[in-house]
Amino acid sequence: MKTKWNRPELLAASAFMATGFGALWIARDYPVGTVTRMGPGFVPIAISVLLILSAAVVAMQSRSLPASATRPRLKPFVFIIGGILAWALLVDRVGFVPSTVILVLACASVEIGSTWRASLLLAGGLCAAGYAIFIRGLGIPLSPFGG
Repeated sequence: MKTKWNRPELLAASAFMATGFGALWIARDYPVGTVTRMGPGFVPIAISVLLILSAAVVAMQSRSLPASATRPRLKPFVFIIGGILAWALLVDRVGFVPSTVILVLACASVEIGSTWRASLLLAGGLCAAGYAIFIRGLGIPLSPFGG
């Protein structure tokens, strides 16, 4: 029996592999350091290699998976990419908290069965965790509300 490639899975694996190789290319000149004294290139290179290996596994498995009968939906793609872009463009202007709320609400709006209450609770939790980890814990210079 001849097996077909599951094209959507193969396309996704190719996109992740291209992203991994792109990140590896960007980090190629960063000093890696050692495991005990990591340089600035250690984590990006390690994550890039893991992404490439994971994509290779998904690509190999896409040969044994049945082809998906559903058509890809454009609305989730647009809203999620739009939410990420909105966060990146707004975080310096309106602050970490409002831009994160916008990101979560944009992404949650395309989730089937999602409620406003659950989305707002998720946004609040992510804002609190992000504030504690990134702004307080790591000292990243982001303003919580406006800058």
